[in-house]
Amino acid sequence: MITSFFQTDAWANFKQKSGWRPRRVGEHLALRKGLPLGLSLEYWPELPYSQEVLREVKAECATAAPDIFTRFEFLERYSSETVEKLQGIGLRKSFEEVQPEYRQWIHLDRSDEELLSEMKPKGRYNIKVAERNHLQIHFSTDRSAVGQFFSLYQQTSERNRFQGRGLGYFEGLVKLLAKEGVGEVLVISKNGTALSAGIFLYWGGVGSYLYGASGGDRNLMAPYLMHWAAMKRSRERGCRIYDLLAIAPPDRPNHSYASLTRFKTQFGGESVRLLGSWDFIRKPFWYTIYQFAERRRRQALR
Repeated sequence: MITSFFQTDAWANFKQKSGWRPRRVGEHLALRKGLPLGLSLEYWPELPYSQEVLREVKAECATAAPDIFTRFEFLERYSSETVEKLQGIGLRKSFEEVQPEYRQWIHLDRSDEELLSEMKPKGRYNIKVAERNHLQIHFSTDRSAVGQFFSLYQQTSERNRFQGRGLGYFEGLVKLLAKEGVGEVLVISKNGTALSAGIFLYWGGVGSYLYGASGGDRNLMAPYLMHWAAMKRSRERGCRIYDLLAIAPPDRPNHSYASLTRFKTQFGGESVRLLGSWDFIRKPFWYTIYQFAERRRRQALR
């Protein structure tokens, strides 16, 4: 069973600073968020899946909570059997995911040679190109590294036309990861110029690629070297899986993540589908309004 850092007290305290109200239900974390007109929603991030958790979820659904809906997110592989059980207690598949439902996982219980042999030829080749260009690999939790990451992140958001998070968020996140000893920033550079950077979390046997960005000369293949270095670093930290996070659903070739998927699958591994987010709707009218408003908001951010 994979556990999540997003169920820890450290994460609860971090989210509280951005307006979420955490509470514990048994061993599990729930985060409540206020909405206009005195409304609210509650989100249970990356729960493990077990019969005990299902009983806890069912009991929560029976309470007279004040929220528009409660969103339960499960860090468990998707199966028709589990879907039937979730539907059986009144849950409905969410109209949007919080953490990615479809992901690319690399299994790290292998040597460097085996990991490279399981990649696609282009993935192996581009790592070698980056190595021949003598790019520098630097792991850090310093503010300067966060600044290098954020500069590339701004370039990436402008290039891909999305509105990202602010510098303060990333400074707070890396400060949290450093304090807990569970993550860091990785910067790939050449002659002092940052070319690719990412923020990584090591928790529960999984190395997770939380955020990434790139810029500069793309012919140097810095993002390939970044992931190769992160895979090896995750293995050093005792991780069994390297989680590249979001990819497109396999039946949607025109999905907005299609090019991202082509890049991530160059590193081999397996594409997995998780149970993801499920909603228990308490106020159907307001849920419909919230769904409409949230979709409009996300379209405006693109």
